[in-house]
Amino acid sequence: MIDADHWKIVDSINSVSQAVQSGEYDRCSALLDNFLAVCVTHFSTEEKLLEDLGYPGLKDHAAFHGELILKAKSVRALCMDMGQPDSIQRCFDEMVTLLIEDVVKGDLQFVSFLVEKGVVDRPPHIPESP
Repeated sequence: MIDADHWKIVDSINSVSQAVQSGEYDRCSALLDNFLAVCVTHFSTEEKLLEDLGYPGLKDHAAFHGELILKAKSVRALCMDMGQPDSIQRCFDEMVTLLIEDVVKGDLQFVSFLVEKGVVDRPPHIPESP
């Protein structure tokens, strides 16, 4: 479920990328709004799952999500206010960075917990707990 959400986020990022690459900057505002909506939905779903499983770091993880959304909204507002192709490209790059922060930095914090609960198989890059 979480990985499926990540693919939705990637799809929304790809849509922004295609609009930027083709010079369709008028579409970027709506596409960035869609990106944010997909992220908010993903974060909510993920937090509900972690709550249901009793994840002890949920409060911190939810706060991390909140910070990511605030960053994304501020980056989006700044870039769309400028309306310049270079600023929109920078905005897109920032949004990609936010996704990477969530997947790599945020979600890796609870992968071992999900493995221990038997919810997911152990990825090869995650060592077993001692």
